Amino acid sequence: MTRAVVVDDHPVFRKGLAALLRASEVDVVGEAGSGLEALAVVAETQPDVVLMDVSMPDLDGIAATEQLTARHPDVRVVVITQLEDESTVSRMLRAGASAYVTKQSSPEQILAAVAAAAGGALWLGPGVPRPLGGGGAPSAPTIPPPLSGLTARESSIADLVGRGLTNPVISERLGLSTKTVANYVSIIMLKVGAADRQELARTIRSLRG
Repeated sequence: MTRAVVVDDHPVFRKGLAALLRASEVDVVGEAGSGLEALAVVAETQPDVVLMDVSMPDLDGIAATEQLTARHPDVRVVVITQLEDESTVSRMLRAGASAYVTKQSSPEQILAAVAAAAGGALWLGPGVPRPLGGGGAPSAPTIPPPLSGLTARESSIADLVGRGLTNPVISERLGLSTKTVANYVSIIMLKVGAADRQELARTIRSLRG
């Protein structure tokens, strides 16, 4: 059973989200109302997934996600927020989030995001923009260290993109949905700093010979 912590500074929404998860057999092992509280709760409970709001007191969701993923690399962060601008999406993904959905999403979409993140996949909910290139925080480097920040799954997909394979072909080869592959490619582009797929493929080929 997936273990989750719910982080949101609005108690009514937080309790409602926790109830939704419990009704879907997700074990909610903790709740937090701020970023700082979230770090303490995660350290204590060691969940599989953290559902993270962005706008919160003390420590916002972006900073909290950066610290959380650095301290607990096996914990997956699902962003659930009112914000759906490309800048916020980009910054949360750079901070280490695995999934991003809005609070307007259906219960099914939220649960799908949690399941995808818990299973090691990346997930961008309906209507969430896919960031391109170096659209992250101003302090972030335009091009991260070459491919060093990719997970094993991202690395395998990057190799296939470098070979010129399309998303449907990659999907069939790896047993993933086409949407999941597209999400992975978007995240890889963000991490590598590629403006488009063609640049990503060229970068991968040049770095890996």
